[in-house]
Amino acid sequence: MSLLKVESLNAKIGKFFLKDISFSLKEGEVLGIAGESGSGKTLLSHLILRLIKDYKIKQGSIRFLGENLLEIPESKMQNLRGLKLSYIFQEPLSALNPLQKIDKQLSEAILIHNPKITSCVLQERINTLLTNVQLPKSVLESYPYVLSGGQRQRVCIAIALANNPKILIADEPTTALDSTTQAQIIELLKNLQKSFGLSIIFISHNLAVISKLCNRVLIMQDGEIIESGGKEEIFKTPKNAYTKMLIDALAFHYNKESYEKEVVLEAKNISVEYPKKKSFFGKTLESFTALKPLSFSLYKRESLGVIGESGSGKSSLANALCRLADEECVKGEIRLLGRDFLGLKGSALREFRASIQLIFQDPFSSLNPKMNLFKILQEGLQAHICLDKESQKRRIIQSLEDVGLDASYMERYPNELSGGQRQRVSIARSLILRPKVLILDEPTSALDCATQRQILKLLLKLTKQYGLSYICISHDLSVIATLCQNVLVLKEGNVLESGLTQEVFSSPKNAYVKELLQASAIGNTNVL
Repeated sequence: MSLLKVESLNAKIGKFFLKDISFSLKEGEVLGIAGESGSGKTLLSHLILRLIKDYKIKQGSIRFLGENLLEIPESKMQNLRGLKLSYIFQEPLSALNPLQKIDKQLSEAILIHNPKITSCVLQERINTLLTNVQLPKSVLESYPYVLSGGQRQRVCIAIALANNPKILIADEPTTALDSTTQAQIIELLKNLQKSFGLSIIFISHNLAVISKLCNRVLIMQDGEIIESGGKEEIFKTPKNAYTKMLIDALAFHYNKESYEKEVVLEAKNISVEYPKKKSFFGKTLESFTALKPLSFSLYKRESLGVIGESGSGKSSLANALCRLADEECVKGEIRLLGRDFLGLKGSALREFRASIQLIFQDPFSSLNPKMNLFKILQEGLQAHICLDKESQKRRIIQSLEDVGLDASYMERYPNELSGGQRQRVSIARSLILRPKVLILDEPTSALDCATQRQILKLLLKLTKQYGLSYICISHDLSVIATLCQNVLVLKEGNVLESGLTQEVFSSPKNAYVKELLQASAIGNTNVL
């Protein structure tokens, strides 16, 4: 029996068109929807729940248990949302209220549809939900920012399941998670689907994740379904060229480019400790070690990958290398271009910062929404390099062209760009200072496979063009393989394994590294 049936749907949503969309979702089925950013996956899911208002239906219907959701009044739709049709949003930190504890947010999800429920039954229901998503009761007294990414995602799943819905729509629920946490969330969804007979629509740009969970797959591009079928059919005999490209992206393509023996960055016994408790006079009484002493050398035109699960010390290493962590927290020695980087102070430090730049994980958050691209790129020049206005403009245009954009983009604002274009602007903002080292913090985590490949190709080109060296932090092992000749594997602040990327990935010696590779499910082209 089909719980949900979309028939010949043609709709205009803002300036975007969904074209002739038809599919059905059976009871207990898990349907995957894959496609690049801007393909219409999320817009389609929002239209099913009528979470968007600016739409016009040219023809077609969306039927839930035989009733057309596009024709029922908003009051009835409100009753269905969260009760019969539930949604897990892409970014759990944005989806959860930062000012309310988890207990309040879970209670609200239940009470909105069960206002007369007793406090005893409510608490029992909350405890059951926590058990179902494998969370301890202690999270109830926590705020979202205190929890890890995996815990926040489990809370969002618990909220979505609060009223035993028939259909669960999960929009990129594993995108920003490391491989092991990703595997845990997938396993959790599998178990919940079996336990409750859920029907799931799982939206992702990652076909490796879809292959683990879904029985049937739809591939979307430019607002239409270009291919559909059973999982084995799609993965073993894809018909569309775009589908073949997505599947090809699942395999590792190792970077075997040679690099020079000139050391640009050297870290000796770098460690990071954060104070947990201080005395009245500011003396540290108790501390947390985020990164235990490690050493490495980065050569000119080399790319070094840093992988590990959440809490492994990756970001602490990046912050230490960029001098963004408090001085008292960082121990050891960092030599950048032969100089003692940790020893620099004042104007000398400010001047030398241009040599090492950090590209943040989320380009939308790191770009000022009130500034156009000209001002965003000009800001770094004004801070570090003394140039006249005409020279600034030439340097800005050159930086945009280096990342595949042209001068017409100078007057645009970040909200007018796609995810891939914003990431290019982030790279251009760093490149404009002509650094020697770029630290990339999850540079492609929120991008679809096609855009991801474009950004990686761009980064490889820029390495040759400017003699850049990269330190790439990523949970995506295929990104590390494509970009980095060498790799460090971190866990709980320790280096578990290091060496040539291909050697580490092909024959890992550490059990955790083996687990990480198995969790990624992309070491081989055959993911089934």
